[in-house]
Amino acid sequence: MLTLNLIRHAKTQQISPTGRDFERELLDKGISQANILGNYLQSHHISLGKIICSSAVRTQQTQSIICQHLTERCNFVLTKELYDASYNEMIRVIIAHGKNEQVITVVGHNDGISRLACYLSGELISLRTSEMVSFAIPFESWDYLSEGTAGIIFQYRPEVFLPHPVVS
Repeated sequence: MLTLNLIRHAKTQQISPTGRDFERELLDKGISQANILGNYLQSHHISLGKIICSSAVRTQQTQSIICQHLTERCNFVLTKELYDASYNEMIRVIIAHGKNEQVITVVGHNDGISRLACYLSGELISLRTSEMVSFAIPFESWDYLSEGTAGIIFQYRPEVFLPHPVVS
């Protein structure tokens, strides 16, 4: 039995200072979301196993903040292949990095990460920012990932309510 965790990056700027989508950074809300998710994972003793993270700035920031809360050492790899990836491309990345791994966590982007969740589970799943879904995969090898074969273990999204500015 394998475990696959999918995490969509936390809330980000609409436009980066350079104008490049790849360089968008987390907003204060996103930083709070990632901190809450990290605390949740630690308090519930959820292992992330090997983390495969998109090399975009916002996904790296999300992964880094989450890992600050965990007592287990984060074993991660950054890859540009997850940026703007389809679910099929994500599956290829998981298989390529999954040798001898029982638990894999992918930190990525929509639309691909939600489409991967839908494809594997056979359910309609639309991951919002900083949302995580965890799947049980009934195989001994990642090579067998296929449509409708994953069962949802849990789904979690941190709720963040930032104070509104006082208007006088």
